[in-house]
Amino acid sequence: MKKKKSKVRRIALDIIMVCLAGIVVFSGYRVYKIMHDYKVNRDIYSRIAETAMPEGFNGEIDFDALRKINPDIVGWLYYESTNINYPIVQGKDNDYYLHISFDGTWTLGGTLFADAITEEPFNQFNTIVYGHHMQDHTMFGDIKELKDPEYCKEHPQFELITPEGKYHLKICAFVHQPSDSAIYTTNFHDEEGKQEYINLIKSLATYITTEEMTAEDRLVILSTCAYEYQEARYMVVGKMIPWE
Repeated sequence: MKKKKSKVRRIALDIIMVCLAGIVVFSGYRVYKIMHDYKVNRDIYSRIAETAMPEGFNGEIDFDALRKINPDIVGWLYYESTNINYPIVQGKDNDYYLHISFDGTWTLGGTLFADAITEEPFNQFNTIVYGHHMQDHTMFGDIKELKDPEYCKEHPQFELITPEGKYHLKICAFVHQPSDSAIYTTNFHDEEGKQEYINLIKSLATYITTEEMTAEDRLVILSTCAYEYQEARYMVVGKMIPWE
């Protein structure tokens, strides 16, 4: 009887060990796959950046070359001392570019994209741009640094280049809100609505800066996922100031 129980224990232990080994192998594969996907994403955008600006970022973007790769291009976003140095597209919906890179390849990081319903990206009162919060700090992964107002003071502006012009994107506010926040509104056509929107931003902001917002400004909202609670989002509000 004791031998039978001992045999059962050994079999049970063997089964447990096999299961644990399987879990380790599967977990290792998942880590490898994620790291590989991150590298693929970085390599793609490194090549695209070389095409767009062979000499590095200086405000000169070869939009003709980028259009040959993807005609959905609407701008380029750069943020000094971070990984943010990417093209911005506008698709027919807000799903396609979630996991499709600028060159059409499937990637975990997708592409930065302007809200599909925006009538005139960067040429109207406000434009919303979405990007993934990647754990390797690519795409909009570095936006979380702006939770700290001191970081914002040290890095107060993005650079936005469009086919029509070059702009400093001066940071006006940082907002931490759920994905159904009223801030996700675009295409305003009257002064009253624009001012109400500015008031809304100020009322919901984690902090605001000394950069004033007016109904005459062109605002850009940079949005990415946050992980403090389900469907949380970080939003950076900036206003476009032409390069002199």
